[in-house]
Amino acid sequence: MLRILGLGLLFLAVAFPAAAEKLAKTKDGPPPPFAVEELQAREAQRQPADFGLWKKHVTTFDKDRLSRMAEAIGQGLDEAKANADPKDLAHVKAILGADTLTLTPDTLVKAYRCRTIKVGGPIGSAIIYGWFKCNIAKMPDGRLFFEKTTGSQRMTGYLYPMSDTKWVLLAAPNKDHSGPARDYSGPKGGITDPQMQDRVGVVEWLQNGRYRIVFPYPVLESTFDIVEMECACSMGE
Repeated sequence: MLRILGLGLLFLAVAFPAAAEKLAKTKDGPPPPFAVEELQAREAQRQPADFGLWKKHVTTFDKDRLSRMAEAIGQGLDEAKANADPKDLAHVKAILGADTLTLTPDTLVKAYRCRTIKVGGPIGSAIIYGWFKCNIAKMPDGRLFFEKTTGSQRMTGYLYPMSDTKWVLLAAPNKDHSGPARDYSGPKGGITDPQMQDRVGVVEWLQNGRYRIVFPYPVLESTFDIVEMECACSMGE
């Protein structure tokens, strides 16, 4: 029996060193039944999601845009304040200032009402557009796929976790904006047509139940965009 226990602890030390260290510090003899399984489960829970996976897919141009998110927001708000409707600008600031929640795949997968808000840039204002339809689905390979399915300036792309509260969307506009979906260009990039430029944004879940995707420096029309989303499940859509 002691030999079996010793072999078990040796395996644990190799496979789960942190758990083995905790067991080694136990002064009251062998661990109680199922203690090893419990410690293994805790070790698994501590393993973080691959928050760096998106970096293997993003273009250099989009990685740079993401790194300047705060700059884009500050610049866009400054450009918009002279001409924007005060109520619209207040709404933009409320979205940007809202506290966020932990964001899991199960939280994201659903049908949405969504609307685009463009701030700053050539438009020099804050323009809130009407509501359209978006969707996030889990694909057979487990990845999450975003689609804006109605209205103009449609786009599709995959979502990747950045942290416990943020996901990054690597998307591409549909051909002719409302035509067939296109693939994100990937690390090699190469798309220079402003009408077809990739879209990169950060997705967050707000405490009021809505979601925001902020797109820094979208090339066309504005300095940053927001796609505001709310679940369509309670609206019969």
